[in-house]
Amino acid sequence: MRRSLLIHHRPAAVDAGFLLPLSVAGALVLLLSSLVLSAAALQAQRLQGALRQRQQHSDQLVSAAHQLAAALQGSHHCLFTVPSNQWLAAQPMPLCATGVDPQALLDQPVGEGPVFLRAWQPDGTGRGGEIRLQLGEYGPERRYGFSLVPGQGLREVS
Repeated sequence: MRRSLLIHHRPAAVDAGFLLPLSVAGALVLLLSSLVLSAAALQAQRLQGALRQRQQHSDQLVSAAHQLAAALQGSHHCLFTVPSNQWLAAQPMPLCATGVDPQALLDQPVGEGPVFLRAWQPDGTGRGGEIRLQLGEYGPERRYGFSLVPGQGLREVS
């Protein structure tokens, strides 16, 4: 019986070292892909947080506008027809009951931080006006139209 001799063929020098650079390149591609996916996930999370914060600010301002509208119809109804820039000038207000403090409406605390009434401007009909509020000292500002006409109530003004 003849024994077959296995001859091992050595790769030529041209083919040597082909597998290591290929596997390193594959690993780099996987690493970069995972970094891109992580960055995209972090960006989405940051955008979602900013959107949530914007919604909270909007909710705080709407809540303050409702509280101010209720006060202008209730305990501070005597201020309804007077612009807010005249509230402190004419103290005491002629039609107001004693103890009504317009300053309380000018610095109205709501939620985490104070909501400031920047302006109340009656519409001249005695049935509504415009409320301008700002969240905090440098926060977002919104304007709301307010009406005593049924069905109109409070709405954001652009």
